[in-house]
Amino acid sequence: MLLRPAVLSACLALAACGERVVADEPAPAYTLQEVAYAASDRDLRVVIQGNPFGGDPQAFGQTVTGMMQNRIMGVRTNFTTTPGPSARPDYRVVLAFNVARNELNSALCGASALPTKPPGGPIIVQGAFCRGGGPLSSATGWLDEPKSVQDPKFRDLIADMTYSLFPTRRADSGCNGPDC
Repeated sequence: MLLRPAVLSACLALAACGERVVADEPAPAYTLQEVAYAASDRDLRVVIQGNPFGGDPQAFGQTVTGMMQNRIMGVRTNFTTTPGPSARPDYRVVLAFNVARNELNSALCGASALPTKPPGGPIIVQGAFCRGGGPLSSATGWLDEPKSVQDPKFRDLIADMTYSLFPTRRADSGCNGPDC
């Protein structure tokens, strides 16, 4: 999802109401079976880009992954920035906080980290559940006035992003109409 300046302005205007998450349509290959294969009863690598609060990036990563736990319906996994041997190497979740320039969410799955802005101000987080170099699902979220990493609204943002990255079903599943 490319956030053009007008769309970004609208997102920030809506953010005055609190935190929001908008999920992109999952890739046709996205299935809960693949999510279970990638993450069930194992580590799932999380790559964090940027830190909207400043401070220690490892501590921020641990806090964020702690907020992500138990958010995939029917799949027990361990979100972690330091995966062990149980992690499947082709799968990861990437969360980029306050990317410095407009980027498609699919760019998160590339080999290079996206440049991010310095700490402070509203938060825009882009996320993707990646297989190899491409996204299976992605979402964008924002929070207008984060107080700290422990702010309940920030916790809600991370929870909503995680739910959005792992939908329980595709929006077009079971659709038999002409507009599917």
